[in-house]
Amino acid sequence: MSVKPNLNREIGSVVSQITRLADRVLPVKVGRMAVNHVKDNFRKGGYDGQSWKEPYRRRLSFSGAQGSYGTLLSGTNHLRDSTDMDPQRGRVRIFNDVQYAAVHNDGATITVTAKMKKYFWYRHIQARGALRKLKSGKLSRSRRNQSMSREASFWLAMAVKPVGSKINMPKRRFMGIDKELKTKINQTINKELEDLIHGIYTRKPR
Repeated sequence: MSVKPNLNREIGSVVSQITRLADRVLPVKVGRMAVNHVKDNFRKGGYDGQSWKEPYRRRLSFSGAQGSYGTLLSGTNHLRDSTDMDPQRGRVRIFNDVQYAAVHNDGATITVTAKMKKYFWYRHIQARGALRKLKSGKLSRSRRNQSMSREASFWLAMAVKPVGSKINMPKRRFMGIDKELKTKINQTINKELEDLIHGIYTRKPR
């Protein structure tokens, strides 16, 4: 009895499997892993082992939810959940199309505009109006009032900035290929290749 494997067919099958792995399977698997890794940075509150600088709303203990949400987080977590992937042939693009995503990720110097000043004044007036008074007419010294007072002072400081002045937004990087993500990518690729090679060697020739 003799076995005569069709070498051309076997080689073609292997090439087809490798091509499918590189063009279709890995872009999706690596993409999903990268998106989850970026979202996990929000949970950790940092990037590549470095914690993000706390925002003023937390350092000044703003009242309500604003003072309790973690850095770059909100009630909707719109920034975090807008991270997505676009798998393509042999590659994958990880992106976040929120308008202000790049400002947080890379840091920026923002020029104060008249429109921004109106918003700052609105927030100041809103915070001042939320202060509670005693029957005597004096402001309550409750913890909430103290928090609202700090918040009102912050917005006042922002509102009096002249048009054309600068506000420095610190870099709070959440997206990029850090050491941990690079390791995860390499492990995923190696695992898929090992599984492919194992399947080739244990498959009976046709």
